[in-house]
Amino acid sequence: MMKDTHSPYPRLGVSVAGHFHMNDSYVTKRPQGMSDWLITFTLGGEGYFLINKEEKRCSAGDIVLLRAGTPHQYGTCQGKEWNFLWAHFTQDLFEINYLPDGALLTHTVENDFVRKRTQQAFEKLIQDYREKNRYWNELCQNSLSEILLLYAQRQHQSLDPRMEEVLHLLSKNMKDSIRIDDVAKSVGLSSSRLSHLFKENMGQSILETLNQMRLNQAILLLEHTDRTATEVAIDVGFQNYNHFANQFRRRYGMPPREYRRKTLGPDPQ
Repeated sequence: MMKDTHSPYPRLGVSVAGHFHMNDSYVTKRPQGMSDWLITFTLGGEGYFLINKEEKRCSAGDIVLLRAGTPHQYGTCQGKEWNFLWAHFTQDLFEINYLPDGALLTHTVENDFVRKRTQQAFEKLIQDYREKNRYWNELCQNSLSEILLLYAQRQHQSLDPRMEEVLHLLSKNMKDSIRIDDVAKSVGLSSSRLSHLFKENMGQSILETLNQMRLNQAILLLEHTDRTATEVAIDVGFQNYNHFANQFRRRYGMPPREYRRKTLGPDPQ
């Protein structure tokens, strides 16, 4: 029989979570530390963390992770308000292994897409924690895992945040006709500056990167669906089949219809 995990007392994962918007009278002091980790994501205003007499301040877009067992004090900065999402979680969450060492870990999320994704994951976590429907703890853990993995990913991300935003726009709008001028405007750059920075960061042009995304998706559709090669071309954003076939052959050494025959058989009629 499957174990019923609908319990208000989970053994691991999220211990408690919430959303605070506090004035400068807010302060929490734990001279002995605590058994759980704490993670905060600041939406607005300014807060501070005091560790070993060293103060770290946090503002909009900042993620802060406080390691379990660390003596600390935190609160709202004098004369400010602090609007933040937070969660306590236990030490046995696997994603902790991906985090760098340190009693207090901080990171400013500059990429708008990652910032929105982090906030959405936090809001899902808090909603599931409050509602406590069946499997709520597992859902909370999933959201928390996403936040921690996004944080860990940022530690190894050397791309200009604007180039990250461009990659997101390309993947999100892969099927559409994309104009460099529109992409440049969305990240606050001129077309020429964007083209230069993108190639400097990615090693290839925006169009080359977009075509690579489209071809990556095309080969997966050819391998795992019964879509015809012509339908796949349109699905991934190539309006001209011959152009798609030429790009595909250049990358994979054969035209898409031949590739599909070798993997799944002839295109369905």
